[in-house]
Amino acid sequence: MISVLSNKKLGLAFLVLLIIAAIIFLTDQGSNERSFRTELVSIDTSKVSQIIIYPRQADTDKIKLYQEEDEWKVELSNDKSALVPQRKIDDIVNQLANLKPERLAGRGESSWTDFEVDTSATRVEVYEGSSRTLDLVIGKFTFQQPRAMKTFVRLANDTDVYEVDGFLSMTFNQNRDSFRDATVIKGDINNWKSISYSYPADSSYQLVKVNDSWQFSNGVRVDSAKTSVKLRQLANISGNEFLDVNKSELPLPQYKLTIISNDDSQIEVFGYKTENELIVNSSLNPDSYFNGRKNDLFNKVFVGSKEFVGK
Repeated sequence: MISVLSNKKLGLAFLVLLIIAAIIFLTDQGSNERSFRTELVSIDTSKVSQIIIYPRQADTDKIKLYQEEDEWKVELSNDKSALVPQRKIDDIVNQLANLKPERLAGRGESSWTDFEVDTSATRVEVYEGSSRTLDLVIGKFTFQQPRAMKTFVRLANDTDVYEVDGFLSMTFNQNRDSFRDATVIKGDINNWKSISYSYPADSSYQLVKVNDSWQFSNGVRVDSAKTSVKLRQLANISGNEFLDVNKSELPLPQYKLTIISNDDSQIEVFGYKTENELIVNSSLNPDSYFNGRKNDLFNKVFVGSKEFVGK
């Protein structure tokens, strides 16, 4: 009888321990599920209407990218705005949408400073209409072998820090101008049929394509190798520094490049010399004016005829 009672007590004790163990296991499982997110970003890329960036760099305040009708713009100072190429918006949105947490790097506010996701971090907000669908804090990055860049991030309303793939600072820790359209010349030289340079005095000249070969308009042949190199360079030129220019105060352009394609479409690039500045402006990007001295932009666009002839 005593043996039977002892067995019942042991069985009851075992059952109680089993229930406690099950409760602990289930509780831990629930805790782990809550502590490690399998998804950080949930946005509808087709509905994104506004992106606000607070860069880490101290000399830049809030950057507002917004959609107006079918165009994306960046808000400048003095109530001005500038166009943003669609491809840049697509790159930003796709980069955010594809972020996946690879590991839980830190837990709690005590880890924020180590991973630089505190108040000094870059912050990105994404809106779909009037609804904010993402508020992401971007911290420091690390370089891991083999050739892998990782970034530490957290959601603004969460205390946990995650490691994700990519070098996010390269995209988001920028100034306003980095999001603007910097195009000066963009074209396919195979579709060009004439290139005209209008310069002061008597230094103007024109190149024309005859039977798939370039020559000067007066019939003089060009150096084919040098011309090929120069035209490839000319076909893809961007500005590096925007200028805040009042167009009405500019003189007439003293320099002009006109490129005509086989379909008779034109690219015109204008060069201005003022007392203090060299300025470049393009018909492909008419609202943007560039510092012609920055990275020698002026001389890259407005080349002399000697660039196309042999020694």
